Amino acid sequence: MIVCAALIAGSVIDVGRISISVFAGQPARSDTTLRSQSLDVSDNLYLISGGGGNSLMMAGDEGVVLVDTKRAGFGKALLDIASSISDQPLTTIIHTHGHPDHTGSTPEFTEARQIIGRDRVRDRLSLLDGRDRIELYYLGRAHTNGDVVVTFPGKRIALMGDLFPGKMAPSVDVANGGSGVAFPETLTRVIEELKGINRIIPGHAVPPPGSPLRGWMTMADLQEYADFTRDFLAAVRDAFAKGRTADEAAAGLTLPDRYKAYALDNAKAYVQAVYGEIER
Repeated sequence: MIVCAALIAGSVIDVGRISISVFAGQPARSDTTLRSQSLDVSDNLYLISGGGGNSLMMAGDEGVVLVDTKRAGFGKALLDIASSISDQPLTTIIHTHGHPDHTGSTPEFTEARQIIGRDRVRDRLSLLDGRDRIELYYLGRAHTNGDVVVTFPGKRIALMGDLFPGKMAPSVDVANGGSGVAFPETLTRVIEELKGINRIIPGHAVPPPGSPLRGWMTMADLQEYADFTRDFLAAVRDAFAKGRTADEAAAGLTLPDRYKAYALDNAKAYVQAVYGEIER
């Protein structure tokens, strides 16, 4: 299984039983320290980068909420950050998906009362109230078959996990239900749902300096990424229709100039994933 728990509010999960999948498609970053940045001068939401996928931490009245726990070994550092922003315990962990660069430290949070992920159970879940309300969405296959978008509507912020890792070719974990063919349409559904959201936190891009964090990704960037995956898919389909092999398609890949700044480290693997689907 790729996800640790069903989306059921109030569930109590034994941390020691969490199932974490292994996937080598997302390039590892060598960073060994964490950086915490507030997202607004008067708010209680923090971006934590380094150590794996980008995480969000919120200091609530009844406990600290952490979205994604990074690679194994970062539990103590995350708890230190939590204690620096709140005198409440870390009570809730949310996973955007089950890969170890986003969930690896979860077993280190032995006192967390609630661990929430996706196991093909619900399309949506709401937690907490008021400006601290959290809404979780599952809108279809893409990076895996369990990618959850975590939104903070009152703060107009969404964390995308590896549905939008940054301006780079996406990785697709086919073994865990990912789909390069479905990726663009899933992103389109995400954009349709994120009404009122104006700040997007990507799964792996390095944030600019500063605390509070100013600028960075917007809905326009997410729309561009959806367009990128759609144009990428169209180029691969065209190469397939012309009888080219997956290696030939990757080597001859041509994309519009608007994507010239995109990192294409995962391009060959993405092409191979798409070929595997359309050949079936």
